[in-house]
Amino acid sequence: MSIDFSGLWPTWAILLIAAAVCAALVHGTLGMLRKNVPGRLVGILALLRLAILALFVLIVCQPVITYATTGEQLPELMVLVDTSRSMSQSAANGQGSRLDEALAALRKGPFAEALRGRFERNWYAFDGTAAPVAEVELGGLKAEGATTQIAESIAAACAQLRALGKKPERLLLVSDGNDLGNSDPAEMARGLGLSIDVLALGTAPTADKPGLEITDVQTARRVLLGSETHFRLTLTGSLPRAQAFTLRMAEDGRNILEQKRQWKAGETEQTVLLAHRPAGTGLKQYALEVELADRSKTGRPYRVGVQVVDSKYEILVLEDTWRWEYKFLHRLFEDDPSFRFSALLARGNGAFVQYGSPDRRVNLIGFPQNRSDLEGFDTFFLGDVKPTRWPRGVPATLARQVVDEGKALVVIAGPNLANLADVPELEAILPVELGTGAGKPVEGPIEVRLRSDSSQSPFFFQVRTGAAEKLPPLDQIYPVLRKRAGATVLLEAVKNRNSYGNLIVMAEHTVGRGRVLFVGTDTLWKWQTLAAANDGPTPYSIFWQQAFRALTPAKSSLGPVSLWLTPSRTRGEVGRSMVLLAEIQSEHALPHGSLQGTVLLPDDKRLPLVFSADPAQPRHFRADFTPPARGPYRLSAEFLVEGKSVAQATTAVEIEEARGEESDRGVDAVSLARIAAASGGQVIDPARSETWPAASERALATVARFQTIDLWNNFTLLLILCALLGTDWFLRMFKGLV
Repeated sequence: MSIDFSGLWPTWAILLIAAAVCAALVHGTLGMLRKNVPGRLVGILALLRLAILALFVLIVCQPVITYATTGEQLPELMVLVDTSRSMSQSAANGQGSRLDEALAALRKGPFAEALRGRFERNWYAFDGTAAPVAEVELGGLKAEGATTQIAESIAAACAQLRALGKKPERLLLVSDGNDLGNSDPAEMARGLGLSIDVLALGTAPTADKPGLEITDVQTARRVLLGSETHFRLTLTGSLPRAQAFTLRMAEDGRNILEQKRQWKAGETEQTVLLAHRPAGTGLKQYALEVELADRSKTGRPYRVGVQVVDSKYEILVLEDTWRWEYKFLHRLFEDDPSFRFSALLARGNGAFVQYGSPDRRVNLIGFPQNRSDLEGFDTFFLGDVKPTRWPRGVPATLARQVVDEGKALVVIAGPNLANLADVPELEAILPVELGTGAGKPVEGPIEVRLRSDSSQSPFFFQVRTGAAEKLPPLDQIYPVLRKRAGATVLLEAVKNRNSYGNLIVMAEHTVGRGRVLFVGTDTLWKWQTLAAANDGPTPYSIFWQQAFRALTPAKSSLGPVSLWLTPSRTRGEVGRSMVLLAEIQSEHALPHGSLQGTVLLPDDKRLPLVFSADPAQPRHFRADFTPPARGPYRLSAEFLVEGKSVAQATTAVEIEEARGEESDRGVDAVSLARIAAASGGQVIDPARSETWPAASERALATVARFQTIDLWNNFTLLLILCALLGTDWFLRMFKGLV
């Protein structure tokens, strides 16, 4: 602690005045003694006046006390508040604007208090870019911005914060989701290493919005011939009463599916899952529409394009122990027409037994020795293995296949789980951190439960209602320390805990271009044997069938050369530039070639696409085009070598009418939810604490903080002086000396 003085007067003047006052004090004291004032009262008044003198001297010296304290350094959180004109639209609750609704949740209440306690908040207001604001200035923000560019604003805010030496961990996006920028916010956040949480604003239908419409359809862009393809529809709207409606789906103009549903009174959003098995290959154009019971169609048909290919994915299973888990997986591999598998099971002394699908594409001769033995597979299953015994370089090669090539990895725990810690290449890509006791099982029966967000993940979203509460217990689990940052815990023990929380049974995350699933038990097969009889597919088969597809690489090689097209958006706007990315994949080196493309407009006219190569990545290309009219667009490209076409690809996008900042289309909750999910964040509801963002589980650093107390400017000394003078006056008046 230190005390600094900045006197109002020179030191000699202060000492001179103090000496004069002290002399007056002595004179007054002697005068009271001559008047026979009791000695005790004289002593009290003399001490009181000495204190007043000392306090007066202290005041004119203007002291400032500085002292140091220690505390935990909270992680940095960027809060981006949308101040564009669309946020001036009326809130869903009818109380003020959307901006008022958002600021009310950020400034007061339990949610605001939780943010203060968990994060060091850095506030930014944004429209076309971001500008820092102080927390006390939030109440003065106005929704007057001319445009909304979320990705560009994220980049600007992150650059400003990092220029101050701060490293943000998460970003809280407060917006209605009506983005007019050209970049994808989720892609921007992933490039900056950020997770985006979005604050859920109320959604109310506008006067010109249909009573019920399909606002979003999620499905795989590329599926296998004959495999079950799922379409996840989001319907929003408002009906004055409960009413039945019908969903219809057409494939290339031919009706293929019809399903009746019920819309409840007061309901504003509903999610529906449709399933279909494509019967032919090629680009299939699906149109989905909703019709009310009174035969009125609401909203335009929602169109999506799906590429159907005739191919199967290759799976490699490596297992050092003959376990029941493999026997049940073996049966699932055999029954699923979308996958071929090869399995190597150890028999001791370095010998392996190989099992596999009769029509598998990759035939191994012994245990994999190098990259060429592994690159033909799309998904790897590691059982109870000891990678330290593998040929040199194989663990690192397998890890690179996942991270760089976009393959998938499944690790099923066993007694040798702790050995993975001795292989840094594999241990580093796991979604969990292994402890010293990872190979020692916790015996059961162990009750398990899904985490709150597991039912929305592609691994468990098909679990039937109520089935999550009836999952059979497991015989044992292999405990890990905790999840890694950015990983998602899918399944956890109900009662078994460690210092970081409930024991993790299952977790997954995206690493590089690939995906890794960790299963912390080798008794998951009990979900097959202990499931209720005559109740349809078991939880075991449902989970693994979903897991196989969730882990399927987005880009599996279909031949010697493959061409992949990825539009920057699947739904664009008239007059707004779009980017088409193309990537060439080949098993061997390619001679110099050219990439040619065309755009098929809604009126069947064709426009050329001009691709430019990426100097840093020769097999990556980019083309820009601006759609002139609304409707479905088909984008095609082919790669030519010596005048011959060696690879072709086609994709589709839906173009809508352009919108401005003033054209209110409500809160785009679907787009905001996609941004959160794609960047590893979540949708936050201020009324539900389980959705609030939490800091990472790593230990917080302890830092020193310096606090200052200005005794004059905070009126402390003045108040004490007034109290002492009042006491002196009161004593003299009480004793009749006034």
